[in-house]
Amino acid sequence: MLRASSLGLTFTYGISRASLLQRHRVLHKQHVHEAALLFGLPRSRSTTEVEVAKEVAVVEDTSHSSSTFGPSIYPPPSEDNTSPVGTILFPHHDHTPRDTRSLKPLHHLRPEAKPVIHSVSAKKCGLRPSVTKQWAFQEHRRRQALYDKLANAEDIEEAWRTYQELLLQRPPHVKQLIPHKYLHCFAALLVARTKWQPSQKTRTQTVFHRLLSVLSTIYYSGGQVRLWEWNALLECSGSGWRKTRMDDFHSALNIYRDMVANRAPGASLSKDSFPPLHDESRVASQPVDPDIVTYTTLLSIAGRTLNEPTLQEAEELLAASGHQPNRITYLAYIRYYTRRGRLAGVRSVLSRMKLNDFELGIDGINACIWAYGRNGRLDIATLIYRILRHRLQSEHDPHNVDELGDIQGTAQQLFEFEGIVVPAGLKPNAITYYTLIQVYAYHGRMQRCLTAFEDMMTSPEPVTGPLHDMDVVASEPTIPNPVLPIFRAIFLGFARHTELPGHPSNVRTAPHHQKRPTDEWTLDTLHTLFEQFIELPQNAKPNSRTAYWLLVAYAIASGYDRVLLRDVWERLSRRYGNWWDGRVHKFRDKIYAAEFDEAYFEGVRMARDRRER
Repeated sequence: MLRASSLGLTFTYGISRASLLQRHRVLHKQHVHEAALLFGLPRSRSTTEVEVAKEVAVVEDTSHSSSTFGPSIYPPPSEDNTSPVGTILFPHHDHTPRDTRSLKPLHHLRPEAKPVIHSVSAKKCGLRPSVTKQWAFQEHRRRQALYDKLANAEDIEEAWRTYQELLLQRPPHVKQLIPHKYLHCFAALLVARTKWQPSQKTRTQTVFHRLLSVLSTIYYSGGQVRLWEWNALLECSGSGWRKTRMDDFHSALNIYRDMVANRAPGASLSKDSFPPLHDESRVASQPVDPDIVTYTTLLSIAGRTLNEPTLQEAEELLAASGHQPNRITYLAYIRYYTRRGRLAGVRSVLSRMKLNDFELGIDGINACIWAYGRNGRLDIATLIYRILRHRLQSEHDPHNVDELGDIQGTAQQLFEFEGIVVPAGLKPNAITYYTLIQVYAYHGRMQRCLTAFEDMMTSPEPVTGPLHDMDVVASEPTIPNPVLPIFRAIFLGFARHTELPGHPSNVRTAPHHQKRPTDEWTLDTLHTLFEQFIELPQNAKPNSRTAYWLLVAYAIASGYDRVLLRDVWERLSRRYGNWWDGRVHKFRDKIYAAEFDEAYFEGVRMARDRRER
């Protein structure tokens, strides 16, 4: 498990097994002179001070219950006094022994001998109320600016630093460190979805720990954790990894149990025998009922584990809830059966969607392209794409669509083969192009890859977005601008299908099609694609996986020509920098090594034959 301390978290429940320092419970409702002793301040010996302290208001507990820090002591803004709040100063005070018999009662004190008290209740004592008011007002204005910054921050990291700053600074007069409305806004900012970034990139484990901290703060400070916040936490708990494990589903299941039991978020995640203690005196959160989004999220996480008993466990929870599956629930099933290679299951889900009057939508159509293409039915994937492409062309140029042939016949053929009807009005989007190119490249259809790539680049509706190479979960590609992932898919196709001179490839090809041409994945074609890759706009940022498969493709196609590989590396590093991961740098070391490591390069080539996407 990711340790909370490595993320700078302050209020994550049960994530780190390290013992948390508990703040001093003796500070709760302590008199002012006693609080001063705990912080190493000298205690006056006069009994008069004790009598005066009875009139001073106790210091309320305003610190967060799960904080590892004690409450901060803020002095009022006075130039002639530097003592902390709550200390009592006598004029001409010294530490020499006093004759207690000479002390007079408190009401006999001369006016000039009255103690000067700086505390929250100074107004009650009739002592310098303007100083406390001024300081409290200034502190309120300062914190209000931080609240607004937290709610309206455009940068997540800046908002997180502001959140931590507000929690660590604890004025004694502030009972609610952060008003709940700002905490809810920050939670929404943490899990917000963007147009160009997939949820796999926005809902990471870092986001999970931060959201857990925010929701714990809401819970223990008397706020209400809302249903959408529980659902977001549930999704984040099982996301952020390239491969979903059983532990990820169990984490999501623990969050679900906390939700239905109205426990603190993440309470069930702790495996310690003695979990951190929390002050639950202010807890006011009411139970919330899970909805279909809750159970669909659990089902999706269970499906990504590819473990059938786990999926059945999530199905039982959904059946017991009485909620009916929605369209997203069925799409989660399609992704599961796709990755298991069970097209019969995909057909069954599509039939149930049609029976319940759920339209596929463009995300469902893309899921079908991925399902049939990934499992070798490139003919079905191509039929679906032809219909989408015809819709796009006919909308922008209705007089020049004859080249696509009889589209009605194509639609009829698709329905007869698989019972799929492409809804009216749907057109290909970025995910459509990338999905199709990826399955073509995987099954060795080089010319079809390039044709679909050209279709995308010449589309009447250009695909736009930031040129960042996103890691794509194999269950369903979800990307921003697909140019870089398309290059990665084609480079992977080269690494998979190009033949080492004198060593024929054993890679399987797609059924239902003729044998793939062996002369398509050539070194000359790779050179042409590499030139286009180098000439991408300056803001393009390919990731390490793209660089790695490019090097592997060149290594196999050139017969391990290290002179050529060094030239490719130098051009690649000059254009995109030298920030790659360890796997790429190891490849670079083998290229420049004094001795040729044939075993390493043979291992790379054999690994591509065993690779399963």
